[in-house]
Amino acid sequence: IANRLFVYLFSFEMLLKMYSLGITGYFVSNFNRFDCFVVIASIIEFVLIYIEFMPALGISVLRCVRLLRVFKVTRYWTALRNLVASLLNSMKSIASLLLLLFLFIVIFALLCMQMFGVKFDHIFLVEEKPRNNFDSFWGALITVFQILTGEDWNEVLYTGIRALGGLGLVGTVVCFYFIILFICGNYILLNVFLAIAVDNLADAENLTAAEEEEQKKRAQAKFSEDMQLNGNVKATDQTINGQINI
Repeated sequence: IANRLFVYLFSFEMLLKMYSLGITGYFVSNFNRFDCFVVIASIIEFVLIYIEFMPALGISVLRCVRLLRVFKVTRYWTALRNLVASLLNSMKSIASLLLLLFLFIVIFALLCMQMFGVKFDHIFLVEEKPRNNFDSFWGALITVFQILTGEDWNEVLYTGIRALGGLGLVGTVVCFYFIILFICGNYILLNVFLAIAVDNLADAENLTAAEEEEQKKRAQAKFSEDMQLNGNVKATDQTINGQINI
């Protein structure tokens, strides 16, 4: 019932805006375009469910798109609008960092496949071999990413040392290899995301402060202009004909 109610409300809002602004004027705003997309997707959902083309649970993911309507408040919330704008402006830096992180994971995954590929089998003859292994390229990618996030990375380290004969010269090299991988990935690359986020927050705060200062100056200038106009009106002399000379 609530789903239908919101669809009716959104449809009525869209039609009312189209009637008042016109079709061309309605689609000028990006928010109106998004609202139109949400309404059309909701109507398509109703039609597909009605003709039993897809189950309601399978297509209900379209309803999650409506949650993005909350970003309409950025039109009136200056701080949130500046934050979203700063994040969008930093997408280029984030994309470059993601590419660098992916290349880092691929390089270390290939190195791990050379050193530990199919070498976990002989130490897990009785019990089941763990899923975090380096027998395949995709498995190596996931395992390296697990090490970067710090999720039980020490277990992978111990397993790698056991696979190459235990502690010794080779085991020491393996230990330093995983430590370097964890430090470079977790404390350097992944923390760069935090640095970008903090930098964006600082830019958003500076932009918000600048806009608030500009609004304050405009308000003061408007107030001064009104006071000056009122003073001029009071200081004028009224002529015999009732006219006021300013």
